[in-house]
Amino acid sequence: MEFLISRTRRSYEFNMVRSHWHPYYELFYLVSGHCKIFINHTLYYIEPGDMIFISPGEIHRTTYHSSPVNERITLSFDTEYLNDMIQSCGSRLTDALFQNSRISIPSGSRPYAEELIQKMVYEGAGQDGYSPVMKRNYLYELLIFLSRCREAKSDAGKFEVAEKAIEEAAEYIYHNYGTPVTLGEVAERIHMSPAYFSRKFKAVTGFGFKEYLTNIRIREAASLLLNTGKSVTDIAVECGFGDGNYFGDAFKKIKGVSPRDFRKMQGIL
Repeated sequence: MEFLISRTRRSYEFNMVRSHWHPYYELFYLVSGHCKIFINHTLYYIEPGDMIFISPGEIHRTTYHSSPVNERITLSFDTEYLNDMIQSCGSRLTDALFQNSRISIPSGSRPYAEELIQKMVYEGAGQDGYSPVMKRNYLYELLIFLSRCREAKSDAGKFEVAEKAIEEAAEYIYHNYGTPVTLGEVAERIHMSPAYFSRKFKAVTGFGFKEYLTNIRIREAASLLLNTGKSVTDIAVECGFGDGNYFGDAFKKIKGVSPRDFRKMQGIL
């Protein structure tokens, strides 16, 4: 996958079957409707004109509400797709484009952003030999435009007290995945009963408590498998799995292969 654009309509009843993270960048633009997106450990309320930046490896899940139908555009591209921008602008400026998870495009500027997206769709159809260059240039123009039109936006007034507490809980889990975190422990930290916390965590984040914790652990384990020479057993322990067999089963369920096969597939023996 080098560069893909898709336009999708979702009903409010749609839910992502699986939690989600991927090794590429994704821009999520909401054309109409309303939704919530949970990224890593932060909840965002998304309205038309909002552009969401999802960097490689960020765990996220989208839930839809309020509107019968929601329409979104997603642009997905590999890290290598930014090489020309890094060479021209430097890594500092390029990295700065992705510092915010959400940008709210002013209403008067949305036609310009949507026109750039449409131009990428047009060039993506392969008009001629120049199309790959044009498509890349339009993406760069969009990224720079978004960086220049950053509009501060707060969800503070939309959050319930319980939602803020769930964010706090998620952040704790996110940073303490290597310890034997339990639902009861986290519920106590934010002064909720375990049963209520379990229901509320699912409603706010889209994840079940165990699902969220396991996905964070597997994501970190996958990174260690690719980037270190540590044994599978040591990685399992470091990522909070007390049982090696459970780690193997959980890893295969999410990644589709065993930890050892995952490492071999990436060319690391």
